[in-house]
Amino acid sequence: MTFNLNKEIEQLNKLKKLRTKKRHKPSKLDKYQYQLRKFYENGHTKADLQLWLAKRGVKVHWTTVKRWIDKNA
Repeated sequence: MTFNLNKEIEQLNKLKKLRTKKRHKPSKLDKYQYQLRKFYENGHTKADLQLWLAKRGVKVHWTTVKRWIDKNA
């Protein structure tokens, strides 16, 4: 049996695609996307956004807000 690099790479890529799962449910923050974008555009910090969400009963860590802003704003 010979080693075929291209075949091995192809098999690894197929495995990676199977392992990578997409998020199927929407984020809690999607409901507030307009407000979050406006606050952030007006200079508020991500920690400020987390506090604003907490006042509305949305419990998330500020790093969750950071990831959401980085992806969506």
